[in-house]
Amino acid sequence: MLKTPPHPALLREIAATYGTPTYVYFAEIIQRQIDGLRQHLDGVPHGLLYAMKANAHPAILRLMRDAGLGLDAVSPGELELALALDFPRDRILFSANNMTDDEMHLAQRAGVRLNIGELSRLERYGRAYPGSKVCVRLNPQIGAGHHDHVITAGEKSKFGIPVAEVDAIRSVAAAHGLQIVGLHQHIGSGIPNTDLLWQAIEVLLDAAMAFPEIQFLNVGGGLGIPYRPGEAPLDLDNFAGKIVAPLQRFLAKHPSENLQFWFEPGRYLVAESGVLVIGVNTLKAANGRVFAGTDSGFNHLIRPAMYAAYHALYNLSNEDGPLATYDVVGNICESGDVFARDRAVQEIREGDLLAILDTGAYGMAMVSDYNLRPPPAEVLVTPEGTPHLIRRRRSAQEMVEQLLSELATD
Repeated sequence: MLKTPPHPALLREIAATYGTPTYVYFAEIIQRQIDGLRQHLDGVPHGLLYAMKANAHPAILRLMRDAGLGLDAVSPGELELALALDFPRDRILFSANNMTDDEMHLAQRAGVRLNIGELSRLERYGRAYPGSKVCVRLNPQIGAGHHDHVITAGEKSKFGIPVAEVDAIRSVAAAHGLQIVGLHQHIGSGIPNTDLLWQAIEVLLDAAMAFPEIQFLNVGGGLGIPYRPGEAPLDLDNFAGKIVAPLQRFLAKHPSENLQFWFEPGRYLVAESGVLVIGVNTLKAANGRVFAGTDSGFNHLIRPAMYAAYHALYNLSNEDGPLATYDVVGNICESGDVFARDRAVQEIREGDLLAILDTGAYGMAMVSDYNLRPPPAEVLVTPEGTPHLIRRRRSAQEMVEQLLSELATD
């Protein structure tokens, strides 16, 4: 069984117009994901923050802003971009990991809420800004995710203050008059079901009883999407029953009068909207394998190499062709530059266009200039079906000129 990309004919037209490799995003799918999640959160007072590290292109961020979402920003660059795009400051959470003093001061001057995950940083923040409001990130000692590298809680995680140290958090806050207005947790990325997520949320809810004046509980993101053929999407009805309904019941227990629950999805909102369209330039049979060589590589989509992540492949140029097995590989000088091993795809010919599906999250966001190969172009398709170029492809000469222009002259 093959997964089919959205609008294959339009993808071929975009490739003909803008060349390959090109990332294509469909705004209608992003809006579908937002609407579906919101519909199932109706039972509780809530806020949605988009985890912008998943895809921080300004055109994508404007879609989020216009849909009323806030942002989870994890670096000064992300924060500066959020402010430049006029996101309301009260809907930006600054969650830099191992935050520096300069980053702390930048966020405080910007008037956004800081989310602090280390006791020593909370102490430094209290000394610098006594009496301020702050959010604290807890480690509920439960982690989950599609790969060890994306598990962001548990005994081996660098993220968050262990939940056993709630009393220490309260002591630091009392010493400096800090108001703990929010508690946060995020246990990982690509979580396929709600059971582990709810276990971590229960820990957060228990901890929240020690903070009677908090204004929000941020239960994190990490909701998964179906990457493989035949995988079921997140069951939102089950999500509402197992998570939203218990949160609603918790409201009656907590002394805060205006408590909200915040969610910070990233991948869930944008991954399925994206397709990386690449060109096949080489077919090579060797040692019992057939290699389909392309004009892209792991500098454009590193998830298969970094996480052994699965991305469905589809031959846009031979949709009805018989299935055959290929190693689909890139053009980078690394043995790990492989999109798929032993993958059944419609028969591939030199000159064909391949679609790599579900690349709207952590695709272009993790692109590099390795081997000095230019990044892909990017195209956004409006809900009406009109494609717009939102980032043109740089030439090799432009990359070299930029490098030379940045040479220090001291």
